[in-house]
Amino acid sequence: MRSLVAALLLSSAVSVAAEPPTAAELKRFLDYEENGKDLGPVLLDAVPCLKVDTTKGSPTAFTCIEPVTGPVKKGTVVHLWMLWFCPKGGKYEDITVQFAADGKPQTPQAVSVEGQGRTRSWKAQGMKTAGKWTAAVLRGGKELAQVSITVEN
Repeated sequence: MRSLVAALLLSSAVSVAAEPPTAAELKRFLDYEENGKDLGPVLLDAVPCLKVDTTKGSPTAFTCIEPVTGPVKKGTVVHLWMLWFCPKGGKYEDITVQFAADGKPQTPQAVSVEGQGRTRSWKAQGMKTAGKWTAAVLRGGKELAQVSITVEN
């Protein structure tokens, strides 16, 4: 279902499959959108990002406009940008982002996801030490995604 939701919700700048979803796929999606509140949100993407556009009304508002594409320098602030799909009436406060430096966890950061449809969130962490960093998204203790970030002196 993740690919169906992503195809339906991502901006028109992103190309999607040449064929439209099947009727069965759309019915399943619409049922989840209307009745999936108890199932929780769907994490569509988690991207380490250097810059998030926080300008309301901008065509790129609340999106990652500068993803991390290689090693970053020590001291750089990295955002973990997340794209969610939230079913109607959903409000979820059991989500956290956990950054870790060389396996050493940093302070977990709470994430709240609510609304209906596409929603975005991000959490920032200063990369204080050189080494291998990870950023994980967890819901109720279950890992939904994890990304790696290499930090250099």
